[in-house]
Amino acid sequence: MRELLIFMAWGMILSAFVVFAALKFGLTAGYGRYTNVARFGLNPQLAWFIQESPSFFIPLYFLFFGTSNSGHYLTRMFLLHYFNRVFIFPFRLRSKTASPLYIVFSAVFFCVYNGFMQGAWNGYYQPEEGELTIRHYIGSVLYFFGMYINHTADKILFNLRAPGETGYKIPTGWLYEHVSCPNYLGEIIEWTGYAIIAWNLPALAFAIFTAANIGPRALSHHA
Repeated sequence: MRELLIFMAWGMILSAFVVFAALKFGLTAGYGRYTNVARFGLNPQLAWFIQESPSFFIPLYFLFFGTSNSGHYLTRMFLLHYFNRVFIFPFRLRSKTASPLYIVFSAVFFCVYNGFMQGAWNGYYQPEEGELTIRHYIGSVLYFFGMYINHTADKILFNLRAPGETGYKIPTGWLYEHVSCPNYLGEIIEWTGYAIIAWNLPALAFAIFTAANIGPRALSHHA
């Protein structure tokens, strides 16, 4: 299975370049601010729960049945992020715009793919490390700093509209005065920190794909 996971990681890295080029030079991902009215769609809260769930439950399986203690630490970090994404974030959303089914299906595919790749590698192939190094400290600081930025920026977005209020609003204050999408910036920093701690190809692939996927979206917001 190790060879399969390496193959999957290289596939994610290659697809990151394709996604970046597509988003940078014309394609707009149809969710959030750019959601189109969908003929067939899901309630946004339900859609988020469904599409993010594989990123929690698949690594959770490997946490119980994997054999690498160092990998278990990484999986717990991964699960910490996705616990919020699955069980907290969706139920704080105030949007009533249905999520297009193609967005939900593509997100489910990615979360199954990445959840398996991260969980399986961490569970069985992450090398054991007997002591912490400077790499672990730097990565941990970046991971939790990025998570703080991401959660704080999300909280500001959630509080933009009063209950029952609709329409698009531009957030102000805090990092929004300097960065168009600090929530995306925080997530990029977070997974960069995770990749530094892990120091393996699957984690690097995920960090690269995250930046390639949401980086151009942040730039389009700024424009």
